Amino acid sequence: MPSGRQVLITPAFFWESPEKALCVVRTAGAFHPSHVTTQMCLALLEQRLATHGCETLLDVGCGSGILALTGAALGVGRCVGLDIDPRAVRRARANARSNALEARTLWFTGSCAAVRGTFDCVLANLRFEVLMELLEALVRLLAKDGVLILSGFQDIHWYEVIAEFRRLGLMPLHELARDHSFYDVPPSGSFTWMAVAAGRARQHPQAAGKRSSATRHRDLPG
Repeated sequence: MPSGRQVLITPAFFWESPEKALCVVRTAGAFHPSHVTTQMCLALLEQRLATHGCETLLDVGCGSGILALTGAALGVGRCVGLDIDPRAVRRARANARSNALEARTLWFTGSCAAVRGTFDCVLANLRFEVLMELLEALVRLLAKDGVLILSGFQDIHWYEVIAEFRRLGLMPLHELARDHSFYDVPPSGSFTWMAVAAGRARQHPQAAGKRSSATRHRDLPG
């Protein structure tokens, strides 16, 4: 994470110390959270929490629970994680228990259609097609002054994402881009993944008409 704090994903290397980690995440049966999209979501979440208060957080498609658990470990009062895969929810709940974060977290199997109320921070690290399908529902769950953090899409999708933001009254506040290399050209033709933090446009008039510059990192092949 940008501050140097560490979220440890097991199995860990011998030089990585669980005692020094913000939280320790086990991934059995869930999407492995070491992908650059997860890293960028964590960076945007930490940045947001450093500058704004956040009492409630929703992690849609929580997988192992890494995003909600990190929010809880950083002081968010109530973190809710949901996933349509019951194995992922079981793993997230077990991770909350092993990190002594049960009191700050709630997990359930289902979709965001079952959620009521609004949240200060809504996160979703999902495939582009799924993000576009759920975006309107995610905005419905966002508090007036809240932030929506999305990843799972690539640079080739950026302008489609922005078009949907405009339609729904959102404004990008911060964006990140990182290259993740493979040994062959990926099916999409792009190596670059993106993440974005967005808020309601009427709450951020100073950002209107302005596109934040992306921070690009190039990862080693693998």
